[in-house]
Amino acid sequence: MSRYWLGRVAQAVPMLVAVSLSVFVVLQLAPGDPATLLADPAYLSEQQRAELRASLGLGEPLPIQYVRTMGGILDGSLRSFRTKEPTIAMLGDALPVTATVALLGMAVATTIGVSLGALAARRPGGALDRLLSIGVVSAISVPTFVLSLLLLRVFAEGLRLLPATGIRPIGSSGLDPIASIPHLVLPVAVTAFPLAAIIARYARDAVREALSADHVRTARGKGLHDAVVHRRHVLRSALVPIVSVVGTVTPLLLGGSVIVESIFGLPGVGRIAVAAALQRDFPVVMTTTLFAAILVIFANLVTDIAYGYADPRIRLR
Repeated sequence: MSRYWLGRVAQAVPMLVAVSLSVFVVLQLAPGDPATLLADPAYLSEQQRAELRASLGLGEPLPIQYVRTMGGILDGSLRSFRTKEPTIAMLGDALPVTATVALLGMAVATTIGVSLGALAARRPGGALDRLLSIGVVSAISVPTFVLSLLLLRVFAEGLRLLPATGIRPIGSSGLDPIASIPHLVLPVAVTAFPLAAIIARYARDAVREALSADHVRTARGKGLHDAVVHRRHVLRSALVPIVSVVGTVTPLLLGGSVIVESIFGLPGVGRIAVAAALQRDFPVVMTTTLFAAILVIFANLVTDIAYGYADPRIRLR
């Protein structure tokens, strides 16, 4: 077991290096000079502009810039071009908002998706099964920003039941879980909707396959109640494919957070990553990108662990 985890960690290191190199090269090839975004070049002489680039570390050779950037991320000394704030501190301030929306969205999506999928599998071709198929098509067809704007128009502007933007009431400071609940309803709903439909579809297929298994027929032949058979045998057998799809869609939360946080005005990781990319704030972009890569790798490791708990026959070797 320990050799397995050491091997996975060893595989993650070159992957992170490859991601960091790719992002660094893309940033260098992107049009625009970060120095011109900090000061109007019309008011700077060539010498002043060169000094500004030197103060940002942009005058050094590219290999030295890369090593310095990665070292700054590791020891926490890397700072934003614009705010001069440590990028790790900026990430730490934004992470609670992103994590709250992502975890709540995944929890809601998994609960609804598994429940609907299990119910639809009991009666293939029934009304719920057909409705589930329509939901999957809708989740794939409707863009996230369209759903966000629709919910804002109905619940924030029309009915005035929920706030449109922000993570806390106006005038308050800090992240109060209770006071933030109304602000989280719409972002969590937008996050959960497409994931719930995908999970429900996979759960339906997994439960249908489990219903035809020999041990399930044997349990029914022994006279066990149908609810007991579903809870103890069917759902347990269907957990492995469900865990697989949950682990697969987890990285999608990061991509969705960019749109959700921008539309609902949430001060999360996705929003600061977009702002940093538009402002050519290279240190912030590098930090948030590596964080996303680490999160994806961590999600895959958690999925591997969950396999063993879902099915004891699976052993990591």
